[in-house]
Amino acid sequence: MLRALCLSLFLFACTGSAAARAAPAGDAGVQAAMALPDDLRRMLPADVVNRRIDEAIRAQALIDFMIADEGLALRYQEQPTLGIAGSFAQRRVNCLSFTMMFVAMARASGLKAFAQASDNALSMRMLDGTLFRATHVNAGVLIDGEHHSVDVGWRGVAAGRKPRRIPDARMVALLHNNHAVEHLLQGEAAAAAEAIAAALALDAGSATLWSNAGVIHARAGRRDEAERAYLRAISLQRDHIGALANLVGFHRAGGDAAQLAFYEKRLQRAQALDPFSQFLIGQARAEAGVPAEAIVHYRRAIRMLPDEPEFHRSLADAYQALGDPVAATRARDRASRLEAKQEAERGIRDADLPGPG
Repeated sequence: MLRALCLSLFLFACTGSAAARAAPAGDAGVQAAMALPDDLRRMLPADVVNRRIDEAIRAQALIDFMIADEGLALRYQEQPTLGIAGSFAQRRVNCLSFTMMFVAMARASGLKAFAQASDNALSMRMLDGTLFRATHVNAGVLIDGEHHSVDVGWRGVAAGRKPRRIPDARMVALLHNNHAVEHLLQGEAAAAAEAIAAALALDAGSATLWSNAGVIHARAGRRDEAERAYLRAISLQRDHIGALANLVGFHRAGGDAAQLAFYEKRLQRAQALDPFSQFLIGQARAEAGVPAEAIVHYRRAIRMLPDEPEFHRSLADAYQALGDPVAATRARDRASRLEAKQEAERGIRDADLPGPG
């Protein structure tokens, strides 16, 4: 097991967050979060709202309206995650806010749209000893009975399986979760606790939210509450890597050797079956200057998830560092072929926005 990956693990939707506001609870809160500002509703183009036009044309027209300079001219911004009104006002979105806007506008136009999530998508960064690993969110839309995806950030995310449809309450819970992440990063413990409580009020069955609640309690020194939250998470999902990693860190800090060993073994077993954990361990070994060990973990990741280009690209880098250019070229070519295949299969996912600036 790689201890550097077990300090604490925070999971969030896409990246970033925003300043929290008091929000209505329950159904009223979900409806408020998904409401379209009147000005935005009035801006919807005629070829989007005209129900006599083919659904595929209308869906594409909505995407074009969102990203074109003569439309909303939305631009990608990792942080903060704004709600629909804020995204409209600032013309800035990440994957979660883009999804919320698309779903709300599509429904207002008579299209059948919904949010989707990939729980074990990989988008991560390390900050102050905490590993942030993201859930990826995008929009789904039914066009003539066929399912399509609309995605603002798909090139930057590795997804272990096709995203699953999620209810609006869970999407709004993810928004509150992102608020909690941002507040915690800014040292605003009380606001973080309030935001994660709002998330749990909407989605109390989420192991990820309970794991994150434990991190927030731990950072505030509430160890008993943190442990209860982590244990609630693994009662909901036995192999939840975030909660197990956090329990490892919790018992290491508390000096409980027996419990530490117990949860280290459970974490090792969970990581052994998780391609993203193997990939992250491989990256850590590569950064430590031991590419041979990195290759072992990259190849394990590829056996479990063979069609992820990023795994093959990193494997190529490790082979190059090891002095095996033939194997490096082979892995790099495989990554390129997989990327080309993804591009060809992306359907109407034409929401690739320019980056900041």
